[in-house]
Formats: sequence, structure tokens, C-alpha cells
Amino acid sequence: MVKHRPFILSSMTLYWVLSGCSLQSARIQAAPESDIPLPKPPIEVRIEQPARAFPTETLYSLLAAEIAGSRAQYDLALSNYAQQARETRDPQIAERATMIARYMNNNPLALEMARIWVDAAPHNKDALANTSMAYMQAGQLRDAFTYSRRLMEEEGEPLFQNIAAFAASQDDNNRNQLLNDYVSLLQQNPQNEQLMVGTGALLQQQGKYDEAMKLTQQALKLHPRSIPAAILEANLLHQLKRDQEAITKMAALLEFYPDNTSLRQQYARILTHHDLELAQEQFQILVKQRPNDGDMLLSLGIIAMERKDSATAKNAFEELLDKDQHLSTAHYYLGRIAEAREDWPEAIINYLQVDSGNDFLSATLSLLGIFVRQEDFLSAQQHMNRVRLRFPDQSEALYVLHSQTLVKYNHNEEADKILNEGLINFPDSTRLLFARAMLNHQRNQWTATERDLRQILKLDADNVSALNSLGYLLADRTQRYEEAQALLEKALRLKPDDAAIMDSIGWLNYRVGKYPEALGHLRSAFALGPNAEIAAHLGEVLWIVGDKTEARRIWQEGIKFSPNDPVIQKTLQRLKADL
Repeated sequence: MVKHRPFILSSMTLYWVLSGCSLQSARIQAAPESDIPLPKPPIEVRIEQPARAFPTETLYSLLAAEIAGSRAQYDLALSNYAQQARETRDPQIAERATMIARYMNNNPLALEMARIWVDAAPHNKDALANTSMAYMQAGQLRDAFTYSRRLMEEEGEPLFQNIAAFAASQDDNNRNQLLNDYVSLLQQNPQNEQLMVGTGALLQQQGKYDEAMKLTQQALKLHPRSIPAAILEANLLHQLKRDQEAITKMAALLEFYPDNTSLRQQYARILTHHDLELAQEQFQILVKQRPNDGDMLLSLGIIAMERKDSATAKNAFEELLDKDQHLSTAHYYLGRIAEAREDWPEAIINYLQVDSGNDFLSATLSLLGIFVRQEDFLSAQQHMNRVRLRFPDQSEALYVLHSQTLVKYNHNEEADKILNEGLINFPDSTRLLFARAMLNHQRNQWTATERDLRQILKLDADNVSALNSLGYLLADRTQRYEEAQALLEKALRLKPDDAAIMDSIGWLNYRVGKYPEALGHLRSAFALGPNAEIAAHLGEVLWIVGDKTEARRIWQEGIKFSPNDPVIQKTLQRLKADL
């Protein structure tokens, strides 16, 4: 059985193409049939017999376009239609070209063809709607608004709500100009639902929530079952931190419109902030209502993971793979699920297939972590080499990340090898030098630490991190206090409100016996950026000056910030103190 083709040559099309042609004979050979159904254009195009005959060259070009379409050669079909639309300015040809361009997501050409179409048929509602849409997709929203206004005047359905939604990506100035257009037209049409909702959305984007809410509630009084107005109201309530009102109203509205997926989607998204279980239920309904929508499956999977419902999450991500949607993201989360149950081969397979998107770096680091934990340093090296080849501009940072992962799992010798390799390729990299300095500091290799920090300061004399680290090293591990003071004072001038620098200066003062000055700097540091190390230093000075109660309180507070940091325990052991 021969299946329908979207551009198959019909008797009407042949009559249209050949009308006016003076050929003695014409043989039309149809394209070979196939059992594979071809995709249909989004809009059925009805072409009537033209009012005038075309030149033979035009007719052949149009015939070639139809044959190309019947063979799924849509690029060729579009090229021919576009060329003839430019030459003939015929509205029917321009219409055909516009629809094929839209079908192929060729937005610039769709705009060009729509403009020819609307110029040739200025009162045609479809032409006006397509031109408005094309301008909207091009980001030219005031032009889109103009054609939607003309469409409204022709008693068609304008795109005011869609245009306003697109404005979220515009800057404040462009959005404000568009808002003025909406307000002006709304004054002339004060009960128009689309204008009310569109204006409310623009006000919301400008941060004018109260004005937007007032207009939205007016729209709901006039149009009590307006889904767009209800969704806008819910968004505004969410931004005004009145989520329970939004949830109650949307739940009530869903009783009237249970099949409205836009309404249910907004309801589910607000629920994610308050009730993940109910949100998951709503996304499960949405997946059933929109079985081919990968975004719904992705949302369901992520929420299920948050709830530690691994079975539901795994099914959702595997279904995304079956549908060939969100592939990298699905593999990333399947990798996380496998890693959580320590199924290393499955995790590695999935992480390796994350090749793009926001999850690529996370997948790279997770895969690196698996190799390092297994002490498979060769695979880790090969993996990072591949990533560096793919992203050469990030190569320096990738060396740092590689070394940090090795340090995290206490493979300091391997980390040193990676940093040394990185510095061969990037000998003036202050990032790599600083990472190696911190590694050497951790390994109690003070001379090597000082050498790298001084090399950084040769390359960048105002490097605050190097000034502070070297100053602290000299204060803590040597008696070169004057050098330390010069370095730390310069660091503080460059960054006067930095807690780490204040801590270093406080520690220097403690080391030289200036206890009141030490306490002043250390208290300021702890107030600015409390952490375990500053707590250890402040507590030690308090203990030495005899305020042991306050010292214990500070240490206990520091432990709360970083329960697993050993710095306070080491201080207690050295001072033979107790909590």
C-alpha cells in the first residue's frame, strides 16, 4: 500500500504548475514510491490556481520544487520556492516557501518569505500571523508586535502573549520600549485578554510585581478561566513568596482543566520548592499526557533522584535514551546512579558518553574520581589527555583539577607529577605554581613551597594569594618576621577586608608576642569569615592569655563549621588542652 507523501504531486498541483505552459507534450515521472512515511509539514497548504500565467522557466522551477519535496529533498524544494518567491512576488509561492522554511527551522528564510507574502497579501491573516511569528523568533519583538496588532485589526488571533514571553531574553531598554507599545494598545483595548496578560508578563520581567499582579487579577475577573492569566498569577505569587496561594489556586483550576499541560507543568514546578513527592506525581501525569516530551521525562528523573527514588529516575533516563533525547544529560545521571551503588563499569560507560552540555565537566570530574579511587592512574591520565585535546583553551585549568582530585584521595606523589607536567607546558602559569606550592606546603616541603610562591610574585608582584601564603609561611615556619610583615601588609593593602589575610597578620603578631594585636586581628578575621583554621588560631591565643572558657567556645564553634577538619584537634593536642 502506498503511503501519503507531504509534497506528492496532485492533479491540482500539476494543473497549477502547467497552466499557461505552451509545451506540445509533457511527461511527468513521479518519484519512486516508498513504504517509509515522510514527515508532514506543520500546516496544510492549499494552493489555488494563480490569477496569471508564469513564464516557462518559473514553471519548471516550481515543478522541480514539487518533485524535490516528494522525494524528501526539502533543501532543494525550499531553494526553488524561495527563488521564485523573490522573482515573482506571488503570495501563494511565498506562502509555500514560508511553510517549508518553518518546517525546516530556517528562521531567517522564513522571515524573508513571510515578508514577501504579507506584502503581496496585506490583509491575509495567515500571512500576518507568520510574519509576526518570524519576527518574534528573530528577536525583533516590536516588529512582531506591529504585525500582531495588524492581525488583531483583521480579527485574527494575535501573538501578544508569545511576544511578551520572548521579551524575557531582551535587555531592560528594549523591554521597556515594548512595554510602552503594549500599554498604549491596551488603553485602546482594555478588556483584551492577550494584551492584559502580555502587559502583565512584561511588567513582571521589569520587576514591577505589584503592577503586574493588579493587571493579572483584573484579567482574571474579566476572564475567570484564563489559563495564561492563571499561570502568570502563579508565577507572580511565587516571586512574591506566596507559594501556598499559588498552589491552592492552580490545584483548583486543574480540577476544571485536568488536561491542560501548561497549567500542570507550572503547578509541578512550584511544588518542587515545597513538596517533591507531589511534584513527582504531577510530572508522572505530565509524562503520560506528553509521552514524547523529553523535558518532562528529564524533570521527572531529576526530581526522583532528589527523592532518592532511583528506580523511577533510572527508568526516566533510560526512556530518554530510547527516545534519543537529552542524551548527554541522561547518561550523566545514569552514571551518578551507577556510581552511588558502586557499579564502576556501568558508571564509567555512562560518564564517557556525556559529550556536551552543562554536565560535561561534572561527568569528567566524576569519571576522574572513579579512576583515582581505583588507583588506575593511567586511565585517569588518558581520560584527561582526551579532554585537554578537545578543550585546549581549558588545558591549564584541567591540570589543576586533575591534581586536586589526586590530592583529595591522598595521592600526593601522583598529583606532583601532574603539576610538573602542567608546568612544562605552561611554565608561567601562576595557577599551576600556586597549586604546587599548596601541595608542597601540605607535604611539609617548605623550601619548595617558598620557591614556587616567590616565582609567582616575580610573574605577578600583586598576587594577593601568593603574598598572603608566603607571609604566613614565613611567620609560621621561620623567624623571618620582618619579611613576613612586609608581605602581609602589602596583601592587606590590596585586599583590606580579607579574612585570610587578617588571620595571617594575627598569627604573625602572636608569634612575635603581640597578643592584644593578635586578638584584634583574629577576632576580626573570625567575624568576617569564620572557619576551623581561624578558630584554631584565635582559640590558641585566648588559651595562652588565660581566657580558656572563651577559647573552648571558639574551638567548639569552629568544629561546627568543619567537623572533619583536623586543625583544631591538632591544636588541642599541642597545647594539651581539652574541650
